[in-house]
Amino acid sequence: MVRERVGDWRLAWRFALAGVVGGLLVIVFGLTGLPNGTFDAAQDRLFPAPKPDPRITLVAIDQASVENLGGFPLASNAYHAQVINYLMSLHPSVILFDIPLNFETAPDRETSVPTDTNVPLEQALKAAASKLVVVCTADQRPLLRFEQGELIGERSFGVPDSANAVRGVSLRPKPTCDENESQEPAFLQALRVSEGINDALTTSGSQAQFGAHRIPLVNGQMLINFTIGTGPTCTYGQIFQGGCANPALITNHIVVVGAKVIDAGDVYSQPVAFKHDPSFCPRFRPQCMLDTQNYGYRV
Repeated sequence: MVRERVGDWRLAWRFALAGVVGGLLVIVFGLTGLPNGTFDAAQDRLFPAPKPDPRITLVAIDQASVENLGGFPLASNAYHAQVINYLMSLHPSVILFDIPLNFETAPDRETSVPTDTNVPLEQALKAAASKLVVVCTADQRPLLRFEQGELIGERSFGVPDSANAVRGVSLRPKPTCDENESQEPAFLQALRVSEGINDALTTSGSQAQFGAHRIPLVNGQMLINFTIGTGPTCTYGQIFQGGCANPALITNHIVVVGAKVIDAGDVYSQPVAFKHDPSFCPRFRPQCMLDTQNYGYRV
């Protein structure tokens, strides 16, 4: 009987070298997070998010609105005044105006006598103050003349994940602007107005208590996902062309006015494995998980 050697020492060294290179790649990927973007993006697609909450409507300054109204930022604050007045006429539960009011616009010279475009916004803000939340950041504070008694809340996000899709939102943001007297994010203040919540926000471990709701936290933040799904929308530009196609999307709804020039879908949270109190989800949405549309968690 003759024995034959399968391979030789060169083949053994090749296998050994391949193993070492593979191990080094695993270590490099683990330390640098290079594949995290692909993994996180795939996770977003593999774990479908819940359907949008129909009680929340986005009034979007989309690309068509920008082109019809002269570019972005908009050329006239009177446009904002007209939008706020129109929305208030339809009786929303709250308007979250997610556009910084940090600059004045020039007079309207298309009229026979140049008209101040900022006074109409002051008047609209004052009239809507009881149902209006505007936003601020450290770099984008509302002008004093636009503080007309409305609530002012923080709009900053945390660092995005590797897929540039999921961001955390701190429920207790660091002080950034003095105008935010309660030092709360704008979406929490919108919830206060919409649901009449007067209780203070309290946190314990991995959850926060806000009114009757317990909000699960990941690393002390609520997660939102910007990649999956769409919600009910009335564009900003439609208001100047006869109004929203379906005004019922405004009445008794949480209405978010914000820029959507780059279409990235609606706002959702990242599905993660955790246990949360049943009160976080309404009875008709038992699988809401971290659905940020739920109860108006929209930033």
